[in-house]
Amino acid sequence: MRNKKRFNQSEETTDINISPLIDMVFILLIFFIVTTVFVEERGLATNTPDPTQSKDEPDKEDRLSIIITTEGQILAKQGPNQRDIGFGGVRGAVSNEMQREKYPIMISIENEAPMDYYARVHDSCISGGATEITMKAIEAN
Repeated sequence: MRNKKRFNQSEETTDINISPLIDMVFILLIFFIVTTVFVEERGLATNTPDPTQSKDEPDKEDRLSIIITTEGQILAKQGPNQRDIGFGGVRGAVSNEMQREKYPIMISIENEAPMDYYARVHDSCISGGATEITMKAIEAN
């Protein structure tokens, strides 16, 4: 025990310089910020109509479009003719049109119409053979 070295008050104490440590932490922070990969969340893809109609494109007036009204009616409009088909008639109407000509089906929905009606009509269009479906919001009559 006698061999223990005793420190005198006059001896200097050494401090640890932490500035290189702080530099290292900032470098690591910058590295992790730069290499972080952000996840991009995906939502429901929508097809919106092209505002500029091509001259080569056939007339859209003769195409089948489906209208969902605020009152819950499902209407099929083709040219000047418009008829109430309900949920049950959507699949048949779309199937008949897809056999005749393949083109995007337009589903027009009034502003205050229930959104679950759109989901049901959209599913019926897909089961009727539609490959492309376009949604359009319209003002209630």
